[in-house]
Amino acid sequence: MNVLTCAACGSRLTEPLRLLAELPPRPEYAPRKNPDGSRHAPPTVPRGTYAVDPEPCGAPYVPHPDPDWCDAANPGNSCLGDPDGPGFLMSAGPRGTLVTHPEDTRAHLSGNPALQEIGCCGPPGREGPNEVCGECGAVVATLYADCSGAYETDFLPDAVHVTAV
Repeated sequence: MNVLTCAACGSRLTEPLRLLAELPPRPEYAPRKNPDGSRHAPPTVPRGTYAVDPEPCGAPYVPHPDPDWCDAANPGNSCLGDPDGPGFLMSAGPRGTLVTHPEDTRAHLSGNPALQEIGCCGPPGREGPNEVCGECGAVVATLYADCSGAYETDFLPDAVHVTAV
């Protein structure tokens, strides 16, 4: 088992986690009301696990050369409609993010005060990393919890260390 710790201060950022061999496919978008009242998708990874995402994740976004393109399997994290023209934007964010279940991070992270991002049902994560270390305030992750995409917390690979417990 491992925990993710803040690279800046060494504080624990997650509950104990087991590394998955690969990132599971992200559940398809299907808006619905969950028993707890939330409207997010099913989580990408089960509680108590994490996986490495080999693809670019999150901000910044750049125009895709094919205006009809969109990664339908990952609409919340990898592409979105281009507000300045036809077509879609695709993620040019970091590769190698560590994807966790959001409930495995709740006690250790705080919202990034530099972002005022609002989704209809939760933070969409489109403006960049929206979670900071609860101890030192270092920017460490992006929470995706809106109804329009994946339900996960993606840790920046350079902002965290994997520590065995």
